[in-house]
Amino acid sequence: MKQTNSTGIGLVLGVGLLLSPSEFALAQELPLQLPKSADERTLPIDYTAFWFAEKFDGVRGYWDGKQMLTRSGQPIAAPQWFIDPLPSVPVEGELWIERGRFSEVSGIVRQTRADAGWEKVRFMVFDLPAHRGRFEQRYKQLSNWVTQVNAPHIQLVPVDLVVSEEQLHRVLTQTKLAGGEGLMLYRRDSYYALGRTDNVLKLKGYEDAEGVVMGYTQGKGKYAGLVGALIIQFQGQELRIGSGLSDQDRREPPPIGTVITFRYNGLTRTGLPRFARFHRIRTAY
Repeated sequence: MKQTNSTGIGLVLGVGLLLSPSEFALAQELPLQLPKSADERTLPIDYTAFWFAEKFDGVRGYWDGKQMLTRSGQPIAAPQWFIDPLPSVPVEGELWIERGRFSEVSGIVRQTRADAGWEKVRFMVFDLPAHRGRFEQRYKQLSNWVTQVNAPHIQLVPVDLVVSEEQLHRVLTQTKLAGGEGLMLYRRDSYYALGRTDNVLKLKGYEDAEGVVMGYTQGKGKYAGLVGALIIQFQGQELRIGSGLSDQDRREPPPIGTVITFRYNGLTRTGLPRFARFHRIRTAY
Protein backbone atom coordinates (compact mmCIF):
# COMPACT_ATOMS: atom_id res chain seq x y z
CA MET A 1 0.00 0.00 0.00
CA LYS A 2 2.78 2.39 0.89
CA GLN A 3 4.47 1.93 -2.47
CA THR A 4 1.24 2.66 -4.29
CA ASN A 5 0.58 5.80 -2.26
CA SER A 6 4.14 7.04 -2.64
CA THR A 7 3.99 6.57 -6.41
CA GLY A 8 0.92 8.74 -6.72
CA ILE A 9 1.81 11.23 -4.04
CA GLY A 10 3.48 13.69 -6.40
CA LEU A 11 0.27 14.15 -8.35
CA VAL A 12 -1.96 14.19 -5.30
CA LEU A 13 0.07 16.61 -3.18
CA GLY A 14 1.59 18.68 -5.99
CA VAL A 15 5.34 18.18 -6.44
CA GLY A 16 5.86 21.65 -7.84
CA LEU A 17 4.53 23.20 -4.64
CA LEU A 18 6.78 21.24 -2.27
CA LEU A 19 10.03 22.50 -0.77
CA SER A 20 13.13 20.71 -1.99
CA PRO A 21 14.72 18.14 0.39
CA SER A 22 17.60 20.52 1.17
CA GLU A 23 15.23 23.41 1.90
CA PHE A 24 13.08 21.32 4.17
CA ALA A 25 16.08 19.81 5.97
CA LEU A 26 16.99 23.33 7.00
CA ALA A 27 13.41 24.09 8.02
CA GLN A 28 13.31 21.02 10.28
CA GLU A 29 15.91 22.63 12.54
CA LEU A 30 13.35 25.31 13.41
CA PRO A 31 10.03 25.05 15.30
CA LEU A 32 6.89 23.89 13.58
CA GLN A 33 4.07 26.33 12.93
CA LEU A 34 2.55 27.08 16.33
CA PRO A 35 -0.67 28.99 17.07
CA LYS A 36 -1.12 32.14 19.05
CA SER A 37 -4.08 32.54 21.41
CA ALA A 38 -7.09 34.47 20.15
CA ASP A 39 -8.25 34.71 23.77
CA GLU A 40 -5.19 36.77 24.72
CA ARG A 41 -5.30 39.23 21.83
CA THR A 42 -6.45 42.77 22.57
CA LEU A 43 -6.65 44.10 19.00
CA PRO A 44 -9.73 43.31 16.88
CA ILE A 45 -9.51 40.21 14.70
CA ASP A 46 -11.08 39.88 11.27
CA TYR A 47 -12.39 36.38 11.85
CA THR A 48 -13.86 36.17 8.35
CA ALA A 49 -10.29 35.81 7.04
CA PHE A 50 -10.10 32.36 8.67
CA TRP A 51 -11.31 28.81 8.41
CA PHE A 52 -12.16 27.15 11.73
CA ALA A 53 -11.99 23.59 13.03
CA GLU A 54 -12.39 21.84 16.35
CA LYS A 55 -9.22 21.79 18.45
CA PHE A 56 -8.60 18.09 19.02
CA ASP A 57 -7.13 17.42 22.45
CA GLY A 58 -4.65 14.72 21.47
CA VAL A 59 -0.92 14.40 20.88
CA ARG A 60 0.48 16.35 17.97
CA GLY A 61 1.92 13.95 15.42
CA TYR A 62 4.43 14.93 12.76
CA TRP A 63 5.09 12.52 9.92
CA ASP A 64 8.40 13.56 8.31
CA GLY A 65 8.02 11.24 5.32
CA LYS A 66 9.76 8.32 7.04
CA GLN A 67 8.74 8.22 10.70
CA MET A 68 6.19 9.61 13.14
CA LEU A 69 7.57 12.19 15.57
CA THR A 70 6.28 14.23 18.47
CA ARG A 71 6.31 18.02 18.42
CA SER A 72 9.65 17.89 20.25
CA GLY A 73 11.14 15.54 17.66
CA GLN A 74 10.93 12.30 19.65
CA PRO A 75 10.16 9.15 17.63
CA ILE A 76 6.72 7.60 18.14
CA ALA A 77 6.58 3.80 18.02
CA ALA A 78 3.50 3.57 15.80
CA PRO A 79 2.70 0.14 14.33
CA GLN A 80 3.70 -0.56 10.75
CA TRP A 81 0.08 -0.88 9.60
CA PHE A 82 -0.61 2.59 11.02
CA ILE A 83 2.17 4.33 9.07
CA ASP A 84 2.09 2.23 5.88
CA PRO A 85 -0.48 4.46 4.10
CA LEU A 86 1.43 7.68 4.87
CA PRO A 87 3.22 9.49 2.03
CA SER A 88 6.89 10.27 1.47
CA VAL A 89 6.32 13.96 2.28
CA PRO A 90 5.65 15.62 5.68
CA VAL A 91 2.12 15.55 7.05
CA GLU A 92 0.99 17.15 10.29
CA GLY A 93 -1.93 16.13 12.45
CA GLU A 94 -3.23 15.12 15.84
CA LEU A 95 -3.09 11.60 17.24
CA TRP A 96 -6.54 11.41 18.81
CA ILE A 97 -9.14 8.95 20.07
CA GLU A 98 -12.13 11.07 21.02
CA ARG A 99 -13.12 13.93 23.30
CA GLY A 100 -12.05 13.54 26.90
CA ARG A 101 -9.50 10.77 26.27
CA PHE A 102 -6.25 12.70 26.13
CA SER A 103 -4.63 10.70 28.94
CA GLU A 104 -5.37 7.46 27.12
CA VAL A 105 -3.90 8.51 23.79
CA SER A 106 -0.93 10.09 25.55
CA GLY A 107 -0.21 6.79 27.27
CA ILE A 108 -0.40 4.89 23.98
CA VAL A 109 1.94 7.32 22.23
CA ARG A 110 4.48 7.17 25.08
CA GLN A 111 4.96 3.41 24.63
CA THR A 112 8.44 2.43 23.48
CA ARG A 113 6.92 -0.40 21.45
CA ALA A 114 3.85 -0.42 19.24
CA ASP A 115 1.71 -2.36 21.69
CA ALA A 116 -2.05 -2.56 22.15
CA GLY A 117 -4.22 0.52 21.85
CA TRP A 118 -3.29 1.87 18.45
CA GLU A 119 -6.43 0.41 16.88
CA LYS A 120 -8.36 3.17 18.70
CA VAL A 121 -6.09 6.02 17.54
CA ARG A 122 -6.83 8.21 14.55
CA PHE A 123 -4.38 10.50 12.77
CA MET A 124 -6.43 13.69 12.29
CA VAL A 125 -4.41 15.48 9.59
CA PHE A 126 -4.60 19.24 9.07
CA ASP A 127 -1.53 20.51 7.20
CA LEU A 128 1.32 19.86 4.78
CA PRO A 129 4.36 21.63 6.32
CA ALA A 130 6.59 21.40 3.23
CA HIS A 131 3.94 22.64 0.79
CA ARG A 132 4.65 26.06 -0.76
CA GLY A 133 1.00 26.99 -1.14
CA ARG A 134 -1.39 29.03 0.97
CA PHE A 135 -3.55 27.29 3.56
CA GLU A 136 -6.51 26.76 1.23
CA GLN A 137 -4.22 25.18 -1.37
CA ARG A 138 -2.52 22.97 1.20
CA TYR A 139 -5.83 21.84 2.64
CA LYS A 140 -7.25 20.99 -0.79
CA GLN A 141 -4.21 18.87 -1.65
CA LEU A 142 -4.42 17.15 1.73
CA SER A 143 -8.12 16.46 1.25
CA ASN A 144 -7.48 14.88 -2.15
CA TRP A 145 -4.79 12.64 -0.68
CA VAL A 146 -6.93 11.50 2.29
CA THR A 147 -9.71 10.58 -0.15
CA GLN A 148 -7.29 8.63 -2.33
CA VAL A 149 -5.56 6.74 0.49
CA ASN A 150 -8.90 5.75 2.02
CA ALA A 151 -7.49 4.51 5.34
CA PRO A 152 -10.04 4.54 8.22
CA HIS A 153 -7.49 5.66 10.81
CA ILE A 154 -6.32 8.63 8.71
CA GLN A 155 -8.92 11.38 8.66
CA LEU A 156 -9.00 14.98 7.52
CA VAL A 157 -9.78 17.58 10.16
CA PRO A 158 -13.00 19.17 8.86
CA VAL A 159 -12.94 22.95 8.48
CA ASP A 160 -15.63 25.56 7.89
CA LEU A 161 -15.44 29.15 6.77
CA VAL A 162 -15.97 31.80 9.45
CA VAL A 163 -18.97 33.90 8.51
CA SER A 164 -19.06 36.16 11.56
CA GLU A 165 -17.65 36.49 15.05
CA GLU A 166 -21.09 35.69 16.47
CA GLN A 167 -21.20 32.42 14.53
CA LEU A 168 -17.71 31.51 15.73
CA HIS A 169 -18.53 32.02 19.40
CA ARG A 170 -21.80 30.13 19.02
CA VAL A 171 -19.90 27.15 17.60
CA LEU A 172 -17.29 27.48 20.36
CA THR A 173 -20.02 27.28 23.01
CA GLN A 174 -21.59 24.23 21.35
CA THR A 175 -18.21 22.53 21.03
CA LYS A 176 -17.34 23.03 24.69
CA LEU A 177 -20.78 21.90 25.86
CA ALA A 178 -20.22 18.70 23.87
CA GLY A 179 -16.90 18.10 25.63
CA GLY A 180 -14.56 19.68 23.08
CA GLU A 181 -11.57 21.80 24.05
CA GLY A 182 -12.03 24.72 21.69
CA LEU A 183 -11.44 25.82 18.10
CA MET A 184 -8.48 26.32 15.78
CA LEU A 185 -8.48 29.15 13.24
CA TYR A 186 -6.44 29.00 10.02
CA ARG A 187 -5.88 32.17 7.99
CA ARG A 188 -7.13 31.37 4.52
CA ASP A 189 -4.36 33.03 2.48
CA SER A 190 -1.41 32.28 4.78
CA TYR A 191 1.73 30.32 3.99
CA TYR A 192 3.15 27.79 6.44
CA ALA A 193 5.28 29.83 8.84
CA LEU A 194 7.76 28.35 11.30
CA GLY A 195 7.37 29.31 14.96
CA ARG A 196 4.58 31.10 16.79
CA THR A 197 2.36 32.93 14.29
CA ASP A 198 -1.03 34.64 14.12
CA ASN A 199 -1.73 32.81 10.86
CA VAL A 200 -3.06 30.11 13.19
CA LEU A 201 -5.06 30.98 16.31
CA LYS A 202 -6.53 28.87 19.08
CA LEU A 203 -9.82 29.94 20.62
CA LYS A 204 -10.88 28.32 23.89
CA GLY A 205 -12.87 30.92 25.80
CA TYR A 206 -10.21 30.73 28.47
CA GLU A 207 -6.44 31.00 28.59
CA ASP A 208 -3.92 28.40 29.66
CA ALA A 209 -0.34 28.54 30.86
CA GLU A 210 2.33 26.38 32.42
CA GLY A 211 4.06 26.53 35.77
CA VAL A 212 6.56 24.52 37.82
CA VAL A 213 5.44 22.79 41.03
CA MET A 214 7.53 24.22 43.87
CA GLY A 215 5.64 22.79 46.86
CA TYR A 216 2.25 22.15 48.46
CA THR A 217 -0.12 23.51 51.09
CA GLN A 218 -1.85 21.28 53.64
CA GLY A 219 -5.49 20.52 53.04
CA LYS A 220 -8.18 21.50 55.54
CA GLY A 221 -11.64 20.17 56.35
CA LYS A 222 -12.51 17.28 54.05
CA TYR A 223 -9.02 17.54 52.56
CA ALA A 224 -7.23 17.21 55.91
CA GLY A 225 -4.18 14.99 55.49
CA LEU A 226 -4.14 15.64 51.74
CA VAL A 227 -2.68 18.38 49.55
CA GLY A 228 -4.74 21.56 49.67
CA ALA A 229 -3.06 23.34 46.77
CA LEU A 230 -0.05 23.19 44.51
CA ILE A 231 2.44 26.03 44.94
CA ILE A 232 3.41 27.04 41.42
CA GLN A 233 6.14 29.30 40.12
CA PHE A 234 4.64 31.36 37.32
CA GLN A 235 6.65 34.14 35.65
CA GLY A 236 8.67 34.78 38.78
CA GLN A 237 5.63 34.86 41.08
CA GLU A 238 4.11 32.31 43.43
CA LEU A 239 0.67 31.00 42.58
CA ARG A 240 -1.41 28.52 44.56
CA ILE A 241 -3.71 26.20 42.62
CA GLY A 242 -6.22 23.98 44.42
CA SER A 243 -9.16 24.12 42.06
CA GLY A 244 -9.25 21.31 39.52
CA LEU A 245 -7.34 18.81 41.65
CA SER A 246 -9.02 15.42 42.00
CA ASP A 247 -8.92 13.45 45.24
CA GLN A 248 -6.27 11.25 43.63
CA ASP A 249 -4.20 14.34 42.71
CA ARG A 250 -4.40 15.45 46.34
CA ARG A 251 -3.27 12.04 47.60
CA GLU A 252 -0.47 11.74 45.03
CA PRO A 253 0.30 15.26 43.78
CA PRO A 254 2.62 16.01 40.87
CA PRO A 255 6.22 15.78 42.15
CA ILE A 256 8.14 18.96 42.86
CA GLY A 257 9.77 20.16 39.65
CA THR A 258 6.92 18.89 37.47
CA VAL A 259 5.60 21.24 34.82
CA ILE A 260 1.80 21.47 34.87
CA THR A 261 -0.75 23.12 32.60
CA PHE A 262 -3.44 25.23 34.23
CA ARG A 263 -6.35 27.29 32.95
CA TYR A 264 -7.46 30.75 33.97
CA ASN A 265 -9.65 33.71 32.98
CA GLY A 266 -7.62 36.88 32.63
CA LEU A 267 -5.10 38.43 35.01
CA THR A 268 -5.37 40.30 38.29
CA ARG A 269 -3.89 43.78 38.75
CA THR A 270 -0.71 42.17 40.03
CA GLY A 271 -0.41 40.01 36.92
CA LEU A 272 -1.48 36.71 38.47
CA PRO A 273 -3.91 34.41 36.63
CA ARG A 274 -7.50 34.83 37.77
CA PHE A 275 -9.54 31.71 38.71
CA ALA A 276 -6.56 29.42 38.06
CA ARG A 277 -7.40 25.71 38.02
CA PHE A 278 -5.28 22.62 37.48
CA HIS A 279 -5.68 20.97 34.08
CA ARG A 280 -3.03 18.27 33.76
CA ILE A 281 0.67 17.41 33.98
CA ARG A 282 2.42 18.57 30.85
CA THR A 283 3.76 15.70 28.79
CA ALA A 284 7.04 15.78 26.90
CA TYR A 285 5.11 15.92 23.64
